[in-house]
Amino acid sequence: MVHAELCGDPNAWDSYVESHPGAANYHRWCWRRVIEQTFGHEAYYFNALKDGALQGVLPLFFIRSRLFGNSLVSVPFFSYGGILASSAEACDALLNRAEDLAEHLGARHIELRQGHELACSWQPMSTKVTMQISLPSSPDELWKRFSTGLRNKIRKSQKSNFRIEWGGAEAVGSFYKVFSANMRNLGTPVYPRKWFEAICEHAPGKIHIVGLWDEDRIVASAFLSANGETLELPWSASLPDTRKKYSHYLMYWTFMEWAIQHGFRLLDLGRCTPGTGTYEFKRHWVCNELPLDWYYWVAPGSEFPTVNTHNPRYQFAIEMWKRLPLAVANQLGPRIVRGLP
Repeated sequence: MVHAELCGDPNAWDSYVESHPGAANYHRWCWRRVIEQTFGHEAYYFNALKDGALQGVLPLFFIRSRLFGNSLVSVPFFSYGGILASSAEACDALLNRAEDLAEHLGARHIELRQGHELACSWQPMSTKVTMQISLPSSPDELWKRFSTGLRNKIRKSQKSNFRIEWGGAEAVGSFYKVFSANMRNLGTPVYPRKWFEAICEHAPGKIHIVGLWDEDRIVASAFLSANGETLELPWSASLPDTRKKYSHYLMYWTFMEWAIQHGFRLLDLGRCTPGTGTYEFKRHWVCNELPLDWYYWVAPGSEFPTVNTHNPRYQFAIEMWKRLPLAVANQLGPRIVRGLP
């Protein structure tokens, strides 16, 4: 019989994750440390055992939020990180254990960021997609896939004499200048700078930051995470006044070319919502569009969790946030984003 209990052995956890074909980067134990260190969310890492052998894992974080109610999320702030299991019995044991925990903590719902289909009774939802590119063996092969219009924009940007710099943890400060400004301009609370510093600390050698400089000013930057032969783009940003020079197009081409030259076989451009500007921009890079399957358990008497940014209530807040001085937005944003997984 399979039973689920809290896991206290990081090595056994990571060994199972590395052996599972459906594992994502964010199943690894190090991301628990990143989230706990930055936001202080309580982590509950369950494993499923049968006769002492590990049969499955489920990472959960308890998110307290005055705006949206308390919830359990697997895994917050990222696109993937739900259940990994070797059998249906192990999967059921983990789901049951999660439900028991939610009831004990008084969580309104559980959000399982599975990323792919899962056979379970929880309610599925796929409102977001991830955009992935299978990388060829040479940059020239990828270049030939692009439309004439896309290639012309990259060429025009190359003539603007942007300086390209690559770095790791030491480049977080310059990346954050562009990222925080871009988030304020979008009307969205920003992550704290220590979030990116913690990621670099706990994933040494796996984080690559590229920046485009216009003389002494950073104008575009991308924060990239490596896992095996996959390079992922969780966050990027560019300043509005340089987009006429197509700085964001050059930035994307720069890290695509770099990824191929460094042996990566898959580039994940991160999640987005179909129909948005971000979606339309990413679609031009000849991507494979994959739905992100997330699953929900909702406590009796609670409403299904939905956050519609087109709701007038949220639109007003977004417009007000855009008008905040950047220093104020950078002070307030991290306090709010803590409750927005």
